[in-house]
Amino acid sequence: MIRTDFLKLLSFIILFALASGCIYPDATDKIPVAGLNSEDFIKDLQNSTPNRTDNPLPDETGLGEQNKTEENKSTAYLTDSRSPKIPEVPTYHEEKTNVVYPREYRLLSINFQRGIGSGNEKIESEVFNITGKTSGYNIKDACDVFDYVNQHWEYRYEKNGEFFFDASQTINEGYKGDCDDYSIVMSALLKNMGFNTRVVTATNESYGHAYPELYIGDNNENTSEILRYLQSRYYYAENIWYSGRELKDGKIQYWLNFDWSGSNGYRHPGGIYFKGAEIIYYPNGLIEL
Repeated sequence: MIRTDFLKLLSFIILFALASGCIYPDATDKIPVAGLNSEDFIKDLQNSTPNRTDNPLPDETGLGEQNKTEENKSTAYLTDSRSPKIPEVPTYHEEKTNVVYPREYRLLSINFQRGIGSGNEKIESEVFNITGKTSGYNIKDACDVFDYVNQHWEYRYEKNGEFFFDASQTINEGYKGDCDDYSIVMSALLKNMGFNTRVVTATNESYGHAYPELYIGDNNENTSEILRYLQSRYYYAENIWYSGRELKDGKIQYWLNFDWSGSNGYRHPGGIYFKGAEIIYYPNGLIEL
């Protein structure tokens, strides 16, 4: 009974916080990647665990030139032939549990799934508009999508935190919306390209926020190639932030932050995380606290 009452209270706080709008993320406990020129990088990645370490940037608010993105001036890893591929969608195994999640959690999960959708012609057209491709996508294409969306995104406060627009509707309205809309649009575009995302909601004592993460694999070699590409393309990034999800067999899945945050006044994939209590929503309806 105590646990049930606590979950109901927590779900109310989460919905209230999300309905109150989003802010640009603050620092949080995640895994930063820096100094990727080291020959020991793969070894460091193997030693990384989902236990997150706090590494805040000097400008913790992330304010300033947040809408500013910069065309990549580095020549490394930029061609399709040299850009690492993103792994296929992993298989999720829902664990049996006696916990019955509150209606608010299940409603958020359904709304995220509905908003992201699948097979939408508008989404397919927009992916082609951004990448010029209909197949064979890799991390370069995912970054092109990130850059395009963030260059065009205009924050708009949504009073009704329980209602989410479809991704195609937000795109048709000129990429205007709050953090929920951003997470849905980014996830829909990446899903259409064959990639997998999850949406994380996070709340602290002052704010609520939602953001997407991109699955970049559980293979150390391929994951390190993706992270090296990001470090090369976004050379101005102070760190590249990702998180780990440890499975029962000990294997670790790596997830890249695809929020609208960044560092040094620029937005980039792997930007600094929003700090708060997290709930994770997966595309198949799985919810993790």
